[in-house]
Amino acid sequence: MRVAFLQLLFTLITCASNHTLLDRYREGGVKSLLKEAEKSLQSKEYWLSRLNRYDTDFGYYEDIEYLLLTNKSFPTLDVYKFYKDRELFELIEILNAYVGEKSGHKSLEGDKKTPTGVYTLTERLSKLDQFYGPLAFVTSYPNLYDRLKNRTGSGIWIHGLPIKGDRDSFTRGCIAIENDKIESLDKEINLKKTLLIISDKKLQKTSKSDLALILSSLYKWLDAWRDSDIDRYLSFYDSKRFYRYDRKRFKWFKNYKSRIFSRKRETTIRFSNINISPYPNSQNRKLFYITFQEFYRAGDYRFNGQKSLYVELQKGYMKILIEK
Repeated sequence: MRVAFLQLLFTLITCASNHTLLDRYREGGVKSLLKEAEKSLQSKEYWLSRLNRYDTDFGYYEDIEYLLLTNKSFPTLDVYKFYKDRELFELIEILNAYVGEKSGHKSLEGDKKTPTGVYTLTERLSKLDQFYGPLAFVTSYPNLYDRLKNRTGSGIWIHGLPIKGDRDSFTRGCIAIENDKIESLDKEINLKKTLLIISDKKLQKTSKSDLALILSSLYKWLDAWRDSDIDRYLSFYDSKRFYRYDRKRFKWFKNYKSRIFSRKRETTIRFSNINISPYPNSQNRKLFYITFQEFYRAGDYRFNGQKSLYVELQKGYMKILIEK
């Protein structure tokens, strides 16, 4: 922790264009500089500057190396690799793909539709029935958003083609690609660092303004949380449509958080490895799926793990719809 403080201090001082930060350090020490850094992270202008040269066409990613994009209206599986040194996604290959026979978002088991949304790859399978080719990647459908929408079904894979015989022109909901291509993909990607985004049509480019608004809002939300400012904290939630992961609604959540915040305990919260993905939807709402590593400490309680949010941009504000 001390090393991190010293690194931050050095960065703030050496990047200063005038003596302001040095004066603040002389007067208030390291804490005053940290306050200044936290204030900057809550600024949309800071993030617009930070994202100026960043490839944001498909979102913002600190902990993802590969994106797989599927456009169901013209079925392909586009493979992108992120180069951190250049802050750039590069298209590696466009693969012809087979998708579900019926169009639209999957909602029921057996409806022969491929889902629409953002999914992780949870498992690699081999030694399959020859119909699925040499191997398959299991997707996280139904994700939390799907489950809270009461969407059913499972077993949505990216898999190969039958080793023997012909195949149909469609799948029952999976994404199928040529066997040599799925074997090449298997050698290329790291499952834990890969996201799959499935859309009904070509994915719209994400604007830097929207991402800057989300990132600055995340740190404003964090600041309200750390300060136990219940009204400011709850202002980031959609009071009519919010669900917690366990289906608790806003009224319950408000009472629960009010009790916790009333204890006024000294709280430490840090975010890292932030990933923000545009969430495809037929209503053209500005939905995003966010994950990050959260370190939380309040009194004797500690948490260090992944946090997930589904948010919507509404009239220039970020509103949390789902939290886990």
